[in-house]
Amino acid sequence: MPAAIQVCYAPADYERRPPAFWRGRAAVVFDILRATSTIVTALAAGCGGVRCFRAVAAARRYAARHARTALAGERDGVPPPAFQYGNSPREFLSWPPAYDTLALTTTNGTRAIAAAADGGAARVLIGSLLNLSALAEYCRRAGLPLTLVCSGTGADFSLEDALAAGALLAELRRAHPLVSLYRANRADLRRALHTSRNGRRLRAIGLAADLDFCLQRDRYHVVPALAVDGVIGI
Repeated sequence: MPAAIQVCYAPADYERRPPAFWRGRAAVVFDILRATSTIVTALAAGCGGVRCFRAVAAARRYAARHARTALAGERDGVPPPAFQYGNSPREFLSWPPAYDTLALTTTNGTRAIAAAADGGAARVLIGSLLNLSALAEYCRRAGLPLTLVCSGTGADFSLEDALAAGALLAELRRAHPLVSLYRANRADLRRALHTSRNGRRLRAIGLAADLDFCLQRDRYHVVPALAVDGVIGI
């Protein structure tokens, strides 16, 4: 019988968990608006690796010490001062030849990735709608119990991450309340994302095009995973 699915719905669910919570499990992190969608897109475009940081200052220090590393990320949806890039996947449709790797820091997504990594998950995988089928394939082959990490919006639940987690579980044919949530919204996912809290915020700052980009299902057949050196690659 498959092991029970664990779901973290917001930062309070995934931060400060003991190692026993993560041990022997594959953590699939969703922050589809927009960190995990950006990671998937950048790596599919040719980025050599993504290193995630909780804090802006830590990302800056790393980039200052490592040549050919681009700084990307956001606070309140916009790039911090002196960052070359924000957190829009559309910025990485073509990987910039001046850089090899990406140092990324965001409000929620990189925080969730760090929590799973620091907790000792057996694997940390990057999930989005953009790579959903490839991710489901990987999870089937790996055969590990799953912990689905919905990064959230600020301190709160985010509808879009829960919908993506439900879509993955539907693809895996696993019974879970999130599957019902996904099926109730799948006929008009665009409306669900555009009217979500995070969707409304992105629209207000002129980034509605990011919502439609992140809605694309299976644009990429890649599964980014965190390596032992702390770099996400494919």
